[in-house]
Amino acid sequence: MILLDVLYLYIGRCTGRTFFLYVSSPFFIMSSTHTTTSSMSRISPVGRNNHSCGYCHSSDDTSYTYGMWAHALTCEDYQTLIDRGWRRSGQYLYKPDLRKSCCPQYTIRLNANEFTPTKSQRKIINKFNRFIEGSWKPLKEEEMDGDKQQQPTSSPSSKVNYDTKKNMTENIHLVEKDKEPADHSYEHKFEIVLEPSSVTKEKFELYRKYQVHIHHDEFDEVSERGFKRFLVDSPLKIEQFSDGKTGQGYGSFHQKYILDGKLIAIAVLDILPKCVSSVYFIYDPDYNFLGLGNYSALREISLTQELAHSVSSELHWYYMGYYIHSCPKMNYKGAYQPSELLDAETYQWYPIIECKKLLDKKEFTVFSDPDKDWDKEEEGGDSNEEKEEKEDRIPGTLKKDQIKPHDVHNTHLLLKKKQLVPVTNLVAWYDSQEFRDIILEHIGVVGPELNKRLVIEF
Repeated sequence: MILLDVLYLYIGRCTGRTFFLYVSSPFFIMSSTHTTTSSMSRISPVGRNNHSCGYCHSSDDTSYTYGMWAHALTCEDYQTLIDRGWRRSGQYLYKPDLRKSCCPQYTIRLNANEFTPTKSQRKIINKFNRFIEGSWKPLKEEEMDGDKQQQPTSSPSSKVNYDTKKNMTENIHLVEKDKEPADHSYEHKFEIVLEPSSVTKEKFELYRKYQVHIHHDEFDEVSERGFKRFLVDSPLKIEQFSDGKTGQGYGSFHQKYILDGKLIAIAVLDILPKCVSSVYFIYDPDYNFLGLGNYSALREISLTQELAHSVSSELHWYYMGYYIHSCPKMNYKGAYQPSELLDAETYQWYPIIECKKLLDKKEFTVFSDPDKDWDKEEEGGDSNEEKEEKEDRIPGTLKKDQIKPHDVHNTHLLLKKKQLVPVTNLVAWYDSQEFRDIILEHIGVVGPELNKRLVIEF
């Protein structure tokens, strides 16, 4: 064992709060606390936030979340987090408070192994394939307005028509340049490249063009730094597949769409132990007529199916981010079946077909207990403080009095970038109610089991 000298730490960079924490002498720290953290998940709690809603464009700050910065995160730990309703934007992780937010965001996933494309979805693939082949060209007005897209029918002379006797993966790969038959030359050359996320001039220029034309950002306000922070930076490090299986591995990737040598789209994806998680998709507006948004979803489902076959049978879920029932830009995801929504309270999954019926009646619904009025104050002999905590509790999280002493002792801070110390060895744990509240809320939001695997940095 070693005896630590009194150690003062300034805390507050991420939370906006100041604490002076020191290891309380004569606390003894086992020498095993001197450890490498390169393979551990390291986070900094930010806490609660509320801001204006980007979906209903409310004038008030009606979107509520709990957030934390992730400096490093194992793919397994991020899988656990998204199965508790979390999502990332760059290195920032957030969990919406569905009960308080104006547009409740439910995590949605699709069982890729059971997915069969509908007729309209097959037409999307058929149109793309025939464009690459050269047997279909858009009308001029379609090139200008993706909402006026014509869905081409199959052509008897085409060799890339969607073949229902083949699976979707075979149909979707048909027009890639390495699949082009020797006796049938395609008009365009198309390829898909999956690579670890990175910054290049070509990627940034595509991102800027997309943001300016699709989201109407000012040209000069779209920066390479913002692109990197949003769509390149990730707390996930590349982890090789187990058992020597070939492939890129788990982590954060860019799936590039290259047409005639030109980058026309990028899908930002996380490949995790049980899923492919769609982070974002950008495309060149000049190719709006191809319906690349819908086509990319089918591409990503196909990728998930391939990984389930070649890497792990568990990796058969395709996560599409959040489903918002009241928002057309987000509820289209329900068209991919069979999909499920995550219950905000129990973290169990429910078929979206049943969930929609409940969400037609109430914006916020707990699928496991749909008849309960969650907005009504619970009656009983609770003190005002206990009632306030119940009202303020984020669904699916623990109240302070539900957190056990051993859960607190299993919460570790990283000191001097190399030494792990239980929070209960810090004087601030005993001297500062505010510090205790931050730690207890963090445990309650991430859950005791995951908390054991997360290291807190301030």
